Amino acid sequence: MCGIAGILRFDGEPARADQAATMARWMAHRGPDGEQVHASGCVALSHRRLAIVDLSDAASQPLPNEDEALWLVHNGEIYNYRELRPELLANGHRFRSEGDSEVILHAYEDEGVRCVERFNGMWAFALWDGRTRRLLLSRDRLGEKPLYYHLDSRGLIFASEIKAILAIRPDLAEISERGLADLLCIGALETFGETLFRTIQQVPPAHNLVITAGGDHRLERYWTPPPPESAREIAWPRAVCQFRELLEDSIRLRLRSDVPVGTCLSGGLDSSSLVALETKLLRPAPVHTFSSVFMVEGFREDQFIDQVNQQFATVPHRVNPDSDFLSLLPRMVWHQEVPIPDPGVYPQWSVMALAARDVKVLLDGQGADEMLGGYFYFYPYYIADLMREAWKPASWIEGLGALLRISDRVGWRRTVGVGREALVRASETWSEAGYQGSRAAVLVSPDLASRATLSLPHEPARQASRLNAILFEEVTRTSLPKLLHFEDRNSMAHSVESRTPFLDHRLVEFCLQLPPRMRIRG
Repeated sequence: MCGIAGILRFDGEPARADQAATMARWMAHRGPDGEQVHASGCVALSHRRLAIVDLSDAASQPLPNEDEALWLVHNGEIYNYRELRPELLANGHRFRSEGDSEVILHAYEDEGVRCVERFNGMWAFALWDGRTRRLLLSRDRLGEKPLYYHLDSRGLIFASEIKAILAIRPDLAEISERGLADLLCIGALETFGETLFRTIQQVPPAHNLVITAGGDHRLERYWTPPPPESAREIAWPRAVCQFRELLEDSIRLRLRSDVPVGTCLSGGLDSSSLVALETKLLRPAPVHTFSSVFMVEGFREDQFIDQVNQQFATVPHRVNPDSDFLSLLPRMVWHQEVPIPDPGVYPQWSVMALAARDVKVLLDGQGADEMLGGYFYFYPYYIADLMREAWKPASWIEGLGALLRISDRVGWRRTVGVGREALVRASETWSEAGYQGSRAAVLVSPDLASRATLSLPHEPARQASRLNAILFEEVTRTSLPKLLHFEDRNSMAHSVESRTPFLDHRLVEFCLQLPPRMRIRG
């Protein structure tokens, strides 16, 4: 986990090493273990290092290949580097380090830009190819790691954080009304690569941006998540077994580190599952857990946290966030670079500050709720699906049975009312007027609301599950991208690398193809 930055000039002027170094210094929190710059002709690359795998100087970046025709700066982790390395060695490549980043260089030599399709990990990297005089910017499939850029006739500037770009181009600090409207009206952050700054873009998740020294550029998607209509039937025992195998293997890969690893523990199913499987994989070494608890009745989760810690004999660490929120708010906003619309950012900040005293790597449970329907507001969509299924001759017994079980808990009148509302909401969600809906009406002016993004990245087939459709949106556009933004900035503010096992792309592909009854059961 690191901070990367760079410059590519199109206008014949040399790229300045001092400007690349300035950008890196503004991201010192992302990499307190070292700073280096490589500048040659039209390109300058800088790197702030947080040493996680191979702590020696051999793994320092910018990192060249054998003949120094390629130069790489990388933020993130390629978790399956040990599996890729033997094949690259067999192909004749020589490694100078034991780190994960070097596999990117040699995989690119063998396969070009398509090499990213073989990586299991989180990444944002820039790779300069001196032979073809082109720069490759790449971002991981779910967008765990950030990568911003500004492009004009003079050249390209990129960095892990917007403040680094503004450090050498303060004139770019101009608000994007569309980006602000998206955040306030539809809850979307950095939609389709746009940001809250008008002329600063972000490489979208699962995309490569290739730019030549002459200024030609193309943006290409290399991975597409399964759409809602791709859900397939699977037997419950097989689904449980396959999910467990995928999650356990994901955790196994994400425990690879040359520094101490801990895990966030909220007491919920997602983080508790991580602790249980980590205990199995790390035995006999204990798992270090880090938790945030509000000492307010009705909001305390310590009973669940304590149960997990006792069950698995962990080494627990706990923080009780207190009244310093307002004093911390300016610093939190400086790191986040966006308005903070979620109070959950504060306890997460507190957990990262606590963890930084003992570990440099944390596992966290982000993504499970979005993929598996873990939030209460998903239930109306599930009920809408059940009501639709109840009218189909082939499944009416199952659908009606599920509705009866729900009505037994919350009352028949309420079930029908919620279901009717859900059917309306689910049918309107995919229309332009319906998706902007009530948020815009109460929060912002009609003029600003009109600037919000209207088109959706994917409109599911009418036969697709309403629950699956809204979860697809949560994973690809609304909830998860915001949470990953906050996760990255909160962890990096304290020089901690956060890893999210539920977002292994194999597990994401599996979950997005589950039928609704596998996500919300009974």
